[in-house]
Amino acid sequence: MYQVTYGEDVHNLETRAEAIVKAREISSENRGIVSISDEKERERMTYQGGELISYDYETRRS
Repeated sequence: MYQVTYGEDVHNLETRAEAIVKAREISSENRGIVSISDEKERERMTYQGGELISYDYETRRS
């Protein structure tokens, strides 16, 4: 499960691919930053203007 967040709008999607498509869509239609995180918050991505601007994957969490 992945969570796509834009301001107070939150979308829960089953797959990583669906979350990426949704984040690109929202970020290209709106100004601002859209973030994606997985359910354990190990993987985090940030999109702006339809483009990935940051990616973080936490390897130290158990």
